[in-house]
Amino acid sequence: MNSIVNRIFKNKVFNKQKMLKFGFKCINKNYVYVRPIMDKQFELIITVSKSGNIETKLVDFVSNELYTLHIMDEVVGTFVGEVRKAYEEILQLISRECCEVTFFIFPQANRIASLIKDKYNDTPEFLWDKLPGYGVFRNPKSKKWYAIIVPLDKSKLDKNSKGKVEILNIKLAPNEVIQLQEKNGFYPAYHMNKKSWITILLDDIISDKNIMMLIEKSYNFSNK
Repeated sequence: MNSIVNRIFKNKVFNKQKMLKFGFKCINKNYVYVRPIMDKQFELIITVSKSGNIETKLVDFVSNELYTLHIMDEVVGTFVGEVRKAYEEILQLISRECCEVTFFIFPQANRIASLIKDKYNDTPEFLWDKLPGYGVFRNPKSKKWYAIIVPLDKSKLDKNSKGKVEILNIKLAPNEVIQLQEKNGFYPAYHMNKKSWITILLDDIISDKNIMMLIEKSYNFSNK
């Protein structure tokens, strides 16, 4: 991603429903948006991959060649300045209309937070100044926790691994906790009751859909 894209979409995550409503088309699992700019002098093509990577292309309608001067910070001039301004305005509009502010470090953690918001109208609470990345989700009626996202070093889960990761702790029936720990991506609950809570590694080993199904079970426990 170029510096303009990085700046505009920093700490943002795309909402697929909002993207489709805005005019993006799903093509080969990517989301693509095409729009003329500068009185149809250029065609702007924006592609967002499944993992959230953003690629932009600006094509000259006359020559059908890529135009790149607008993303070169060192290039100045009246015309390139106008192109850069038009380009940034569209990206800013997409950021406002299609994205949500991110709370966490890695893509899956942010996607899960977005899905929780869509389903339960709930956003994470950051309760501890000394633990700024710990995001708690709790039932607004019962005030009981049903999920918490935590950043940690993977060595806390597996002594043979290392590197920063994010995990999700949720509450499940004890028998399901035992069963799931036999599968990749699931671990004994980190800093929670290991009989009724389980840790899920948020690195795309487990699909968002399956995680949300488990979160629903945890949410149901919080209703009791």
